[in-house]
Amino acid sequence: MENRFPIKVTPEERKEILTYLEERFGIDPLYFEEYEILKGVSNFWLFPKTKYLEDLQKLQVQTVGLLFLRKISKYLKPTSAFLQRFGYLAKKNIVYLPDEFILLLRKYNNIEIDLNLEPGYVILKNKYWILGCGLYLPGKLFSYFELKK
Repeated sequence: MENRFPIKVTPEERKEILTYLEERFGIDPLYFEEYEILKGVSNFWLFPKTKYLEDLQKLQVQTVGLLFLRKISKYLKPTSAFLQRFGYLAKKNIVYLPDEFILLLRKYNNIEIDLNLEPGYVILKNKYWILGCGLYLPGKLFSYFELKK
């Protein structure tokens, strides 16, 4: 069985990904200099740069590192885990939500809200921490928060 994972992105793909993070969220690409960006079919992982990456490629693994982006259609969607780890670096497209809006999102998966933002993925935050990723379309905010039982 041929092992095809992990695969490093090309320099062009890396630039495209880091440019997206900078343009959409204001996260400076310099923060990712110490990380490789690896890819699967439609997912991207951050993995610390190491001289052992070539050796790791010999292992039969499905995933390594931090899953940080998914390709949804032609768009890149940040994972909640990535945003909770690196979202504090963001300078834009952050939506601060009061508790009542968070409860509505949990119940209905969307709320009507007008924001002064370009349509696209946003970072959802309450007054204490980053909750995850949402999708803002004019007049509507979508998100799927897992309901804890």
